[in-house]
Amino acid sequence: MRIRKWLMKQQWRIVQIRGIWSLFYGILLLAIAYFEFIPFFAAMGTFGPFVFAGILLFLFLILGYIYDRVLVMWAPSQEVTMERNPYQYVPSPKEHIFWFPLYSVLLDSVEKVAQKFDVDTDAIDAAREYYSELEKMSPAIKEDLDRALDLRLEFMSKNPFWESDED
Repeated sequence: MRIRKWLMKQQWRIVQIRGIWSLFYGILLLAIAYFEFIPFFAAMGTFGPFVFAGILLFLFLILGYIYDRVLVMWAPSQEVTMERNPYQYVPSPKEHIFWFPLYSVLLDSVEKVAQKFDVDTDAIDAAREYYSELEKMSPAIKEDLDRALDLRLEFMSKNPFWESDED
């Protein structure tokens, strides 16, 4: 992760060069327009605007360095201390309101059809039990997040999406 972070920082720095070049050209245009009004730079002749632009650019870069390295005003103040998306593992309110009733109706319908044709309903019962356990969980409780992960892994190991040909 450290190498990736370092590479991303280098890529960011390379991209920022565009901003520095546009800043330099903007400062140079301003220096060409205004150097005649500053006697020190007007006396330099042709080099006056370049020296004026260089000083302004250096001043801007010093301010940027102080902002970036000394004040560190852009850095995050603390690391993320909780799960970014707590609903990734446990049901969201939308799932409680809409999807779980729909799953229940679908499982009931599939079970009736399976019983009509004398098909084993163990997988349907397992899915119903899984959704019943999942519906009881809340993202506000950290133990529920851990339990939801374990429950999902357990369910997926017993009920894979496809059967392998080796069985």
